[in-house]
Amino acid sequence: MEESQIETHAVIIRMVDWLSKTSELKIISISLIILIGIGLLQTLAGIRVTMAPFYLIPIALMTLRSTRTAGLLTSIVCGVMWISMDVQSPGYLFLWLDAWNNLVRVGVFVSSALLLARLKGDMLREMKLNADLQAALAEVKQLSGLLPICAWCKRIRNDAGEWQQIEEYITVHSEADFTHGICPDCTRKHHGRVVQ
Repeated sequence: MEESQIETHAVIIRMVDWLSKTSELKIISISLIILIGIGLLQTLAGIRVTMAPFYLIPIALMTLRSTRTAGLLTSIVCGVMWISMDVQSPGYLFLWLDAWNNLVRVGVFVSSALLLARLKGDMLREMKLNADLQAALAEVKQLSGLLPICAWCKRIRNDAGEWQQIEEYITVHSEADFTHGICPDCTRKHHGRVVQ
């Protein structure tokens, strides 16, 4: 992943995390204030100045903080608000072209809510997987470095300076367990025959 993608990814994760810690009532209030502000700006500026990007802000806030359904409802409210502003503007003839434009706008709002809901789900799954991975890594016991082992009896000197059987040392310092058997060479050496 490129550095800019990693930074964008981190920003989105922080935003989803912040939104999850913010009360839903606060996010609804902020979204309503933004919608009212967009409506006022749209009324003052007229329909010739597009406010479409600003409608995406409350859609994003509601989708990322709440559920996909809340995001879809917000996108429909934004679409209805846009259409109501469009109908009130002078020169609105409600021809098939105007209907098409309004349908496309609502489609973009709904698509944005669906994409953001999918992104949120993916981010939450990734955050859970990362947390699970960190927990698993914390539990892993791994032997590393040099182990002082006797050249004859194969016992290992532990951190306290005591000599332990290799099986006991490895069982304590890793997740490995032992089962014992006898190899063909030792069978021939000690019993004079090969047991299969």
